[in-house]
Order: sequence, then structure tokens, then C-alpha cells
Amino acid sequence: MIEEVQAHETSTYMVTAAPAELGAGTDMALKVGVSCPEKCNLQAGNVRIVDSEGAVVKEIELTEFDGAANETDEFVVKAPIEPGQYTWTAVFPAQEKEGVVHEESSARFSFLVKPHATTIAVWDVPSPIAFDDKFKIKVGVKCSAECKLMDKEIRIYAHRGKKVATGALGGVPWPGTSALYWAEVELEAPGTEGYHKWVVKFPKPALDLPHEGASYNFAFTTARPPEHVVTVEVIAQDTKTPLKNAFVLLRPQSGYPYRGYTDEGGVARVQVPKGEYKIYVSKGEYKELQTTAEVDSDLTIRVELSADPLAY
Repeated sequence: MIEEVQAHETSTYMVTAAPAELGAGTDMALKVGVSCPEKCNLQAGNVRIVDSEGAVVKEIELTEFDGAANETDEFVVKAPIEPGQYTWTAVFPAQEKEGVVHEESSARFSFLVKPHATTIAVWDVPSPIAFDDKFKIKVGVKCSAECKLMDKEIRIYAHRGKKVATGALGGVPWPGTSALYWAEVELEAPGTEGYHKWVVKFPKPALDLPHEGASYNFAFTTARPPEHVVTVEVIAQDTKTPLKNAFVLLRPQSGYPYRGYTDEGGVARVQVPKGEYKIYVSKGEYKELQTTAEVDSDLTIRVELSADPLAY
């Protein structure tokens, strides 16, 4: 007598599917479930992840059974390096357990692989800057997958696309960040007064994984060279103690304002050309103070800020 072999159908499905989009070569977390109509325990059964070319990317066991369905642990596979649309398959191959053959089943899942995005930050841009003066700015670039970008080139362009400087990102990220690679770049201000908008560009870098380039606009103003120093001493009216990080702005009758912040001793020193200025001093929890001054030599101004009850 020939013994009849039992066969059960199975159903494979994605418990945790791939994200719709992800960066080239980045980790992709997956989890697969398999069930059969007879609610069989299929623990230790194998599941395979098969790529678009039919190659097995990962093989993993079913480890969980809740009385009705079986699941793998969550596991990680690498996304392809080449950008594009992909369809992969989770396959439960036919396998026998306790005299029962469980038939093959599969579930397809799709995802889009994209080059890694990059973003640019620009800070410490002085303004205004005296005609033809040299000045420095800081430029940082970060990859969406936090790839290392040290030694990669940045370029700075002035009006009408004229390249005015290049720099290379350093090997240590900016303090307090995990992957903002940065450089300090020296520039030369135009010889005319006014508002200037320049652009930083990060060309597509040559890396093992594809990356997009990025660009970022920054602006500054140029003005007459400073002739005098205005020293502003800022104290709290109630305690008579110095206030650090108070914002000081000197606005001339025409042209662009000059600004600064007080130091630990409550003192800000702002270099300006001679002329008449409106002076504004402010700090978050204090009332803003306004005054005027004629600057024809070095000048020291003492300011007392009173607490602003509306700030509490």
C-alpha cells in the first residue's frame, strides 16, 4: 500500500515591508510571516529573500508561532547600490515537517533605491563687510545616511556664476553633530556697497555609494570701511549685573545695519563708519531699548535693560 503524503497550502506575507524609498546600500529592515489553513507550527522552517535577478539575498528561519501564524524575527538586508526601482520576493520553499509537505508560497515587495541626499549649512557669515575685505565663513555638508564626506570639495560662486573659492571638508564632524563635515573658507568681499547673494555648491562626490550634489544660497552686505568702535555696555536694571548675549544693532540713516552680541562681561564692540545711528539693544526676557548716537570718534554707551513682564 502506498501511503498518501499530506500536503498543506501556505501563504507568505510581509509583516514588515521595505520602505517605499531608501538610500543606495542602506539597511532595509524586513519581517516575514507564513501561515497554512491547518494552523501548523512551522518554526525552524526557512524563508528566503530573493532579488530581481533570482539570487538569494538572505535566508532566515521562522522563529515565532502564535497558534495561527509563523513569523521570522526582524532582520536586515542591504539595499542595492545602483539607483532604480526593484521588486524582490520573500519565498517559503516547499518543505516537510512531521510528515506533512507544506507547499511553496511567496510574497513580492517593491522599493525605490535613490542616491544619498546631501544638505549644506552655512554659518558665521559676517555682515556688513567692508569693501574688498577678506572674510571667512563656515560651510558644512551632511549625507542623509551619515556617510563620511571628509576631503570632498565644496565650491563658492559669486554673482553670475563666477567661482570665487573652493575648499575641502575636514575629517571631524562639527561638535554636537554626528556627520556634519565642515570647512572654513576665506573669501574676498566685492568692492561695491550693497546686498550680495552667493551660492555654495557641493558637486556629486566620488564615493562607493552614489550621492546627489547640493547647493545653498547665502547673503551678506558690504559697506564703507569702519572708522570707529562703538562699545555698548549692557546691564540688568534691577540687579546691575552684566547681560551676556544681548543683541546690539546699529542702523545708519542709509545703508545696512551693523550688529553684535555682548560677551561674558556684557560688552559688545561694533566697528562702524562715522555717522548718525539708531541703536537697538535687546535680550529675550527684557524690554528692547532704543537710542541714537552721533559717531565721529570711538564711543562708549552704557545701557540698562528692564525686565519685560510679558516675557514670563
